[in-house]
Amino acid sequence: MDNARKLNRRAFLRLSAITAAGAAIAACGGGQPAAAPTTAPAAPAATTAPAATAVPVAATAVPAATAVPAVTSTFKEAPMLAKLVEEGKLPPVDERLPKNPYTPPHAWLSTGKYGGVLKKSYANNWGITGFIHEMQYGSSPLRWLKDGLAIGPGFVESWESNADASKWTFKIREGIKWSDGQPFTTKDIMYVWEYTIGGNGKEKEFPEGLKPINSPPDEARSGTGTLMTLNAPDDYTFEMVFDAPAPLTADRLAMWTNHFIGPIWVMPRHYMEQFNPVLNPDKYKDWEEHQRKHNHNNPDCPRLTGWKLTTFEEGVRAVWDRNPYYWVVDAEGNQLPYIDQIIVTALKDKEIEKLAYTEGRADHAHFHAQGLADIQSLKDAESKSQLEVRFWDSGSGTGSMYFFSQDYNDPKLRAAFRDKKFRQALSHAYNRADVQKAVYFGLGELTSGTMSPKAIEYNINDQGKAAYAEWRDSYIKYDPALAEQMLDEAGYKKGADGKRTLPDGSPLQIQITYPADQAPGGEHLSKNERLARDWQAIGLDAVLTPIPAEGYSDQWRAGKLPMITAWEVGDGPNHLVYPSWVVADEYERWAPLHGRAYTLRGTASEKEQLDVNPWDRTPPRINDGEPDSVPAIAELHKLYDQSKLEPDAMKRHALVWDMIKIHVNEGPFFSGTVANYPRIILVKKGLMNVPTREDLLKEGLGGFVNPWIIPSPAVYDPETWYWDNPDAHQA
Repeated sequence: MDNARKLNRRAFLRLSAITAAGAAIAACGGGQPAAAPTTAPAAPAATTAPAATAVPVAATAVPAATAVPAVTSTFKEAPMLAKLVEEGKLPPVDERLPKNPYTPPHAWLSTGKYGGVLKKSYANNWGITGFIHEMQYGSSPLRWLKDGLAIGPGFVESWESNADASKWTFKIREGIKWSDGQPFTTKDIMYVWEYTIGGNGKEKEFPEGLKPINSPPDEARSGTGTLMTLNAPDDYTFEMVFDAPAPLTADRLAMWTNHFIGPIWVMPRHYMEQFNPVLNPDKYKDWEEHQRKHNHNNPDCPRLTGWKLTTFEEGVRAVWDRNPYYWVVDAEGNQLPYIDQIIVTALKDKEIEKLAYTEGRADHAHFHAQGLADIQSLKDAESKSQLEVRFWDSGSGTGSMYFFSQDYNDPKLRAAFRDKKFRQALSHAYNRADVQKAVYFGLGELTSGTMSPKAIEYNINDQGKAAYAEWRDSYIKYDPALAEQMLDEAGYKKGADGKRTLPDGSPLQIQITYPADQAPGGEHLSKNERLARDWQAIGLDAVLTPIPAEGYSDQWRAGKLPMITAWEVGDGPNHLVYPSWVVADEYERWAPLHGRAYTLRGTASEKEQLDVNPWDRTPPRINDGEPDSVPAIAELHKLYDQSKLEPDAMKRHALVWDMIKIHVNEGPFFSGTVANYPRIILVKKGLMNVPTREDLLKEGLGGFVNPWIIPSPAVYDPETWYWDNPDAHQA
């Protein structure tokens, strides 16, 4: 939205009406009847999993077996694959699928048709491959169902734990193959753990000076900080053994898509080991080639997902073709995916991306450049674009947010950022209602910033509801006079020029940093402009400061940037499966050096370089209890470690509420704007099995678009999407 344009009442009411009609718009498409269903001889066996966690998938009855020339197959496949089988270029479908394929259980699914191309566009180079990974759940051991309310199987078909949850046993589906046809076994899991992370003591065997390329994921560490032992008794069984209870293990293995996004649990050992400097030290002395080969832009790297990357032209396009070895079938035994190919085009900027969709040159948008301000133009273009405007819940706990680095390398500014009175004053100076009206069109609820309002801990009982309300409403009141009073009392007084200084009288400038590729008029930049205005009004020298996107993350992790202002919180479904907004357990959020130290607990690096300045360490890090550490962060770590050991769910909830109290009393550590506003989903007419919000409300929570750990739309199985007329959707 153009920031110079005022939102008059008529425009606001018109957009509000459009949004209110979202449910009616969404009703088109998701539950439409399919053409004549494809028949199969027999339904695949129901997916098995422990009753306490997994959601059973009922087998669907199908017609009697149909004779197939030459080969009697249990399953059906895409015509293009059947042709390759006939030509002797591909094994029969029964040999490509595991003994017990996975079947998506969603109630809205209808049997589809094979064929066609799905076209997408992105205004950044990472998106043309990276965001396609957010569509595919094939590399995850387990998976979220019902918007995070349940856990289902992934490439792991069953799992169990001992009585105190200190040992977990997982069975992977026998017969899964990588996209190049090679077997997928526990060897591919052990390779990651031992030869890239250095687990099971293998780091001691690494060549001198070579450090592991991957850090152990937090789910591989018990509440005592000790790394697990990972065992593989056979090709289809692996065991995670902890020195203490680890009750959240299954939940945490469902997080992310687990391949290029989130922790990496599997790699194709048969392909990757040739580039590994541990296993091939004569040829490689570092991880550079290994990283280049295990890259989301490398078409040669085998995959477990429904589509495999076959073409990557940097800055131009990426092409994803169906994986003939994908290990998932529909309820009638048809191997997925239905759609043959995904073509993703890279565009110059986000305005051109919007144009691609209004002109109908793309078929689906999810978490793209389109915001609420674009609804009218998208609706006006619907007859040309053939794109339906739908709405799913964002699940956001913040909307566009900001947070200061507690570990910024400038000691004077770091002291200000760590001063809770300073942060609280700036929160009171922020006019959230203005941003809600101008950027979010009055939608969502004002918030100081929390985890997702859909989180289990907020909805379990009255105590949870009260904890949420207290956090949401803390420091939310827009009161510039109070903000000025708080700053004066804390020593940030105005100088002769009317600008506030640091307590020692030195200049105070706040650089509101953001990635330079942010779209003008977009959600985050529009908020930032208003944030700068509000802070300038109370005497702060607040300056919008674009930072080149390249290297942005590296600077943040090293403590070289003061703020992040172009993110939002949406993670769920509970605080403990991915606690990084609540607890500094990694290096991307509000305490990057504290978080980095936490990731190294239990490793050989934990005790190294303790005599070196934290910002000069490799990597930069601050341990709890050191002179430069923050006591509140150590207290959060302590409560979090307790929660990881606690088998009783209600007691874990109580520990979360204790963490929230620290955020209320010592925060805000991050500051939000509005919670749970709707997200736009664009769906080309004729694209079937894409759920509506009503479908998602019947099964779960109405959509949960924002979290990376509940990977949307992967959780809704895009491999089941199909065209009602595939011939009309070709390259």
